[in-house]
Amino acid sequence: MLLPDRLNQRIAEAITHQINTEREQADTASPVWRERCEVARVAMFSDAERSVFISHVSERRGSAAAREMQSQAESLRTNAIFFLARKPS
Repeated sequence: MLLPDRLNQRIAEAITHQINTEREQADTASPVWRERCEVARVAMFSDAERSVFISHVSERRGSAAAREMQSQAESLRTNAIFFLARKPS
């Protein structure tokens, strides 16, 4: 089993790969793309860091924005984990 730090690192690498793939076909000047990149950055945080960041978002942008960011970040992390599970070591 991977140590948590190593697992977080591999998840971050998979998310980076996903974002780089999306970048090729995205309008990188759009607000939607900036939001996607922010969510990806949050998804690469450790659990504790993500929790703190989401708390700050809730305070500054409201709970609905925080819930949406958290949901999207969790989805990216889940997709990255599935990607890593299919990828040969």
